[in-house]
Amino acid sequence: MKFVTSLFLSAGLLCSSMAFASQLTVDNAYIRATPPHAKNSAAFMVINNAQDREVQLVAVSSDIAERVELHNHIMEDGLMKMREVEQISIAQQGQAELQPGGLHVMFLGLKEELQEGQSVTLSLYFNNGEQIIIDAPVKKIKMHKK
Repeated sequence: MKFVTSLFLSAGLLCSSMAFASQLTVDNAYIRATPPHAKNSAAFMVINNAQDREVQLVAVSSDIAERVELHNHIMEDGLMKMREVEQISIAQQGQAELQPGGLHVMFLGLKEELQEGQSVTLSLYFNNGEQIIIDAPVKKIKMHKK
């Protein structure tokens, strides 16, 4: 009888954990390496939403900087400018690409240099109450000259 009870309990726990598996995933996350004495950096990634409703990324946290904000680049008066945004929307059955020159996570007041090969833990918070914790590698970004 104990074996049968344990079997049903295990099956129930497996089913409940599968029911709560997140339909939000993160791919290709990385953080820009910094030159000496730089105080800011950015993170980029692709957030996938397999849910049947839109979800918003509303915050990101990490202990590498004094502040972590969501940002976008906009064209204003003929110049590209970076602006904080309150949230980043991820369409139902869609994705949001956080990339250089567009939406991104901004780290302000870095506590130390970010060198290629390091890994940084980020916590992503969504408006539906979900939280995703990822480890993002630090990479050097080569700027392409046109």
